[in-house]
Amino acid sequence: MGVAAAPRTVLFVCAHGAYRSRLAAAFFNASAPDGWRAGSAGVEPQAAVSPAALDLVAGTVGEALLERSAPSALANAGPRDRTVAIDCAVPGAERWDLAVSEVGPAQRDELRARAEALAAELSAG
Repeated sequence: MGVAAAPRTVLFVCAHGAYRSRLAAAFFNASAPDGWRAGSAGVEPQAAVSPAALDLVAGTVGEALLERSAPSALANAGPRDRTVAIDCAVPGAERWDLAVSEVGPAQRDELRARAEALAAELSAG
């Protein structure tokens, strides 16, 4: 029996690592292709996960996959194969500027659609 390869990682980053990046990672992980997983981080992390993240993920495929520990700093995120910066600037990262700026169901749905599209893209390639 061979040794399993380490999963490849997508790191989602937002300003505080407490909401947008958390939702994107949870939705990505719900549809991740074999061998991939996602994590999240903040440029300037908050002390705790946003209550909005907890509320908006409830009842969705991402609920059980939402990371609930304190947000981590981008500098401490470790190795990753792909970085996606959501509504913030991170050198070398793919940038997602959300069309929906207001926190709520429409923004959650946009994050979910984008994360699922990324998972599909990685699955195909």
